[in-house]
Amino acid sequence: MDRLDAMKVFCTVVETGGFSRAADKLGISTSSVTNQVAALEAHFGVKLLNRTTRSMSLTGEGRQCHAYALRLLADMGELEDSLQESAQQPRGVLRVDMPGILARRFVAPALPRFMARYPDITLKMTAGDRMIDMVEEGVDVLLRIGELPDSQLVARTLCGTQYITCASPGFIERHGMPQAPEQLGDFACLNFLYPKSRQVRAWRFQHEGEAFSFTPQGKVAMDHVEALIAAAEAGAGIVQHMSVSLREPLRSGALVPLLQDWQAAGPDVSVLYQHKHQRAAKVKAFVDFVAELFAEHGGLRAAR
Repeated sequence: MDRLDAMKVFCTVVETGGFSRAADKLGISTSSVTNQVAALEAHFGVKLLNRTTRSMSLTGEGRQCHAYALRLLADMGELEDSLQESAQQPRGVLRVDMPGILARRFVAPALPRFMARYPDITLKMTAGDRMIDMVEEGVDVLLRIGELPDSQLVARTLCGTQYITCASPGFIERHGMPQAPEQLGDFACLNFLYPKSRQVRAWRFQHEGEAFSFTPQGKVAMDHVEALIAAAEAGAGIVQHMSVSLREPLRSGALVPLLQDWQAAGPDVSVLYQHKHQRAAKVKAFVDFVAELFAEHGGLRAAR
């Protein structure tokens, strides 16, 4: 008896709820399914299924065997995929999750180049700001901004960012500009609101080696970064956010950097994946691609 095949048959019986349905799904005879399960029971010396002419249920030992068999079969499948992909061209379905700002401003515009380079990869990308369990949700690669959770994932830093304080040319023309952070109290300021805690994020500065932060008073606070930036572009006030979010409006001149001698370093942008996937060709292809992509953008640190 091949125990791995027998476990696969046993799991299919449990999944389909019957021997004949399992046989149909596996493309083998019902007697073969019955013999495989019986051989597995004989090998372990326990009864795995309670069977009558009308019903079937797992015994206590059967539930334990089923749980272990599912993990074993999943691990074997991942091992086969990993070993096969490491020696092949990048292909297959690749599931990626990243913050919306990275998807819209950087990764999505570069996808034609990626798909032309790797035509055998089917990319399924989700963009949002919620934290996910990549194992539970079946995600292969994560892109993240900021401090990384202590986990068993492989992390590769793609680039650093800066906190940039800026305003629209029209706002500066009407109200002038602060010459030091302590003067921000004299200006309309647009604050970022953390979505979960509903707390306003403090503004961060660094000058002559000294880092400090404070929260300027303002009448507007938002939990949506791009809406906050749009308000700043319209002349509603001064905003501070990461260079990864402000790159396009700064390049176009829609926003003008302020207090450049007080710019502070921001969080890193990183790519994460599981250890068992680091040899998978499709994962390596995407990780190398985003590393190349963010290197092209000069680390996203704003030029003075």
